Amino acid sequence: MTLKLRPAHAGDTGILTDILHRSKASWGYPLERIEAFRSEYRITHATLASLDLIVAEQNGRPVAFAGGKMREDCLYLEFLFVAPEAMRQGIGSLLLQRMADRARACGKNRIVLESDHFARAFYENRGFSTLSERPGRMSPDGVIPIMEKPLRAEIFPLKSVRLTIDRATPWAFERRHAGEVKAHWAELLRKNPSLWNGRTLKLAGYTLADGHFTGTCRECSYAAFLTWRDWGAPDLDTHNIFGSAVLRSSDGALLYGVMSQNTANAGRIYPPGGNLDPSDIREDGTVDILGAILRELDEETGLGADDITAGPLYAIMDGPRISIARVLDVPLAAEPLRDRILRHSMASEEQELSDIRILRHPQDLTSPNFVPFARDIARMLLPAAAPA
Repeated sequence: MTLKLRPAHAGDTGILTDILHRSKASWGYPLERIEAFRSEYRITHATLASLDLIVAEQNGRPVAFAGGKMREDCLYLEFLFVAPEAMRQGIGSLLLQRMADRARACGKNRIVLESDHFARAFYENRGFSTLSERPGRMSPDGVIPIMEKPLRAEIFPLKSVRLTIDRATPWAFERRHAGEVKAHWAELLRKNPSLWNGRTLKLAGYTLADGHFTGTCRECSYAAFLTWRDWGAPDLDTHNIFGSAVLRSSDGALLYGVMSQNTANAGRIYPPGGNLDPSDIREDGTVDILGAILRELDEETGLGADDITAGPLYAIMDGPRISIARVLDVPLAAEPLRDRILRHSMASEEQELSDIRILRHPQDLTSPNFVPFARDIARMLLPAAAPA
């Protein structure tokens, strides 16, 4: 099965309407109610224009979709429908999670929806609770539950991290989609010739208990990872795990990098860090993610182990991303530390960073270019409000 998530486009109106109608009918509603539903509800071009909407394709054909509208403090989810032939494959759960990821990326703190009578248990099993009910003509009990789920930052203090490499099992996504990966990489190179297709490690499974993070990694090409990412991270089992160096200056500010235009994350803002690669694998098969944090710190900022004092360690869950973040205290004030890092970056061959942001209060986190995990850890570490 090839599963791909993508934005909806103008040519989808007919097939998404068909999915909507067939999915609703699969609950066994009386024919007259389904006929009324079909006449009243359709996916139109106006629908596509007004909503943030994701389509799930299976073997190149849409089989499910989810869509909603970003309101002041929430994502209001208006659609989540799966074609009957694609039900019970986890696609609905995947779409719900990716809509939650989008809401968090936009700074929203909850999802609100009106559930079908028969879908109430689905949402309850995924953390939703009922706020209220309203009358519903189609519902067998005459009511439609209005439900919500808070979207809280998931930051966990860590006592230890133990990652191991699974050399015996190739990453199924890369093996299954070799041709598509090659074509996607060619298109990425056409747009950005500076990209380099090295090897990287992705997380295939993990446990987190009592502050101890344990996981298994598999090796893949960077091209395969970018394809998976750009296809909407179309599974809930794989995660992009990486280390983050959260730099804290002597005057209490955090310093984040702005990625340069020759990188795959141009313009995004987050702490120094990067993907794990085969050089992080020790002889005993464990993966040295804490060493990788120091390696990336040196490459991006020029700071070494003698320049920092290691502070608390955290796991930050961010949809398909997991950051293992270490707070690193530097005995320099924010401005001279920023100048030092920028001099290093401008003198380096890669020039990964185009700028350094100094963050002193949560008000400094309003740019949409902040990656959600980076915003979450900064909100936790920074003072709650700027001085009056």
